[in-house]
Amino acid sequence: MREYPNLRHIRLIDAAVRLGSLTRGADAVGISQPAASQALARLERLFGGRLLERSGAKVVATPRGEVVARRSRRALALLQSGHARLARLTKSGSRAADLAEPQTSMTHLRALAAFAEAGSFSAASRRMGLTEPTVQRAARELEQIAAVALFDGAGRHLVLSPAGQLLARHATLVLKEMDAAFDEIRELSGAFDGRVVIGTLPLVRTRIVPAAVVALTDKRPEADVEIVDGPYDTLVQDLANGRIDMLVGALREDLVRRDLTQEALFTDDLSIVARAGHPLARTRVNAASLGRYPWVLPRPGTPSRAMFDRLATRFEADRPAVGIVETGSLVALRGILMQSNRLTILSRRQILFEEEAGFLTVLNFKLEDTARPIGLTTRAGWQPTALQADFLAELRRAVADG
Repeated sequence: MREYPNLRHIRLIDAAVRLGSLTRGADAVGISQPAASQALARLERLFGGRLLERSGAKVVATPRGEVVARRSRRALALLQSGHARLARLTKSGSRAADLAEPQTSMTHLRALAAFAEAGSFSAASRRMGLTEPTVQRAARELEQIAAVALFDGAGRHLVLSPAGQLLARHATLVLKEMDAAFDEIRELSGAFDGRVVIGTLPLVRTRIVPAAVVALTDKRPEADVEIVDGPYDTLVQDLANGRIDMLVGALREDLVRRDLTQEALFTDDLSIVARAGHPLARTRVNAASLGRYPWVLPRPGTPSRAMFDRLATRFEADRPAVGIVETGSLVALRGILMQSNRLTILSRRQILFEEEAGFLTVLNFKLEDTARPIGLTTRAGWQPTALQADFLAELRRAVADG
C-alpha cells in the first residue's frame, strides 16, 4: 500500500517553492522552523531524494522538488475547489469552505475515496490495509469537519449522500495527483512503469486505440495499460471521478460539464452494414428496400440510433412492423449480423476486420449528415505524466496513420 504525504507537508513544499524560503513557507503554513525541517526531511524520504536546494539567498526546487511542488499545488487546489463546491451545494456558508481544508488529513481523504470505490467500510478497509473501525472513524471525522452529512442510510445500506459523492470525487482526484507525482519522479530516473487507464467508446476499439497501445508498450515495455469500455454516461462519470485518465471516442455536442474538456481528432461517418451475402449487398439500395428487413441496433440515445430513427421515417408506411433487436454489445451485434439478414448502422471503422475477412459489408446507400467528431475527453486542467503524454502522442499517430 502506497504511503501518501501529509497534507500539511505538501502545503509546506508548495509555499516554500512559491516564496523561495523554507522559513517563509513554514510561516505561511503555520508551523515552526524545526517542524518544517522535519517535514521536509520526511517528504524527501518519501519521494526518494532532495526536493529543495539553496541558490544564493533563497531556496529553489530541484527537478524532483518541482514535480512534488507542482502536483501538490494541483492537489491543494482540487481540495479547496471541492470544499467550495460543497459549501455552495449545502448552503453551509464559509465553514465548510474555509475550515475544512486546514483540518483535513490525507487519511480522511483516503477513507472517503476508498468507500466511494469499494461501496462499504469493510471493503474500503481491505483496500487501505487498515481496520474497519479506523477507516470508519476517519470518514466520520471528515463528515464532522465538513459540517454536512456525507452518508445516507445505515449498516449495509449505507451510501454516500450527494455531498459525500462530491467530496469523494475531489478526494480521489487529490490522490491521483499524488500518484502522478510518484510516477513522474520515477520517470525522471528513466523508469516508465506507471499506469495508463483508457476509457474507450465503440468506434476506436477496433484499430485506433489498440494500435496506440501496441506502439506505447513497444516503447515503454514496463508500462501498465488498462482499457475500459462501457456506456458513454458511465465512462464520463468514471473520467470525472478519476477512475480513468482519458476517454477516447465520439464527442458530444451536449457536453455541459465544466470539469471536462474535449479535443477532436478526426471526423467519421456512419454506414449501413449487413452480412457479406445479404440480398442487398452489391446492389443499389433505397430507403424502401431498407424498410423490408429487420434491424439490430444500439439502445436509444446513441448517435447511430438517432440516425436510424430519422431514416425509418422514409420506410414504406404500410410495411408490416418488424421487431428491433437492441444491444449495447458490439460483439453480439456483429454475431447477429453475420447469422441473419438484419441491418445496422455503424462506422465502417468498427467492422474493419470483419469486412477484410469477408464477413460483413457496407451497403451502397449514402446516409446524410452523419459526420461526427471523434476525439479525446479529459478532465479540465489535467496534466498527463510523461507516460500518459507518450500514449497521447501514439494515439494521434494512430489517427494520422488511419
